Amino acid sequence: MSCSVHSVDLILMDVCTENDESGFEATKRIKARYPGIKVIIVTSMLDYGYIDRAKDVGADSIWFKDVSREELMTVIDRTMAGESVFPDKAPNVKLGNTTSYAFSEAEIRVLRLLVEGMTYKQMAEKLNITTDGIKAHISSMLSKTGFTSKTKLAAVVISKKLIVNGF
Repeated sequence: MSCSVHSVDLILMDVCTENDESGFEATKRIKARYPGIKVIIVTSMLDYGYIDRAKDVGADSIWFKDVSREELMTVIDRTMAGESVFPDKAPNVKLGNTTSYAFSEAEIRVLRLLVEGMTYKQMAEKLNITTDGIKAHISSMLSKTGFTSKTKLAAVVISKKLIVNGF
């Protein structure tokens, strides 16, 4: 089905579309060509960065799938009425002895690069801080969660879909 052939008012766009393509990129293309179509990004991935990314590509709203269908209908109704619906933050995720809300923005930036498989040196260069700063952030996250290794931390973060590499 194509927006150029059929009249479309609303698209519910998953973050990961067919063939592992980015729903963010698809939204950006749709909004550039058809600015009148409302797009709601929907995802079961709880990645912190998705709220800002949805805004950046022109999505009208975002909905995390862990909320009820009734809430989805409310988001749809509000979006179709011209309101943009973006939560203040991603849902809270349990990580060992703490939750994702206990992590600072700086820790989340380091965690995102850890999930990508970067070394301390690569992370430090990317974030323009020292390797000791990177180690301090990782140590803080390990202390908060009770995990004994950065590998365990990254594995749990990925399994809980807090940070999803590649999208």
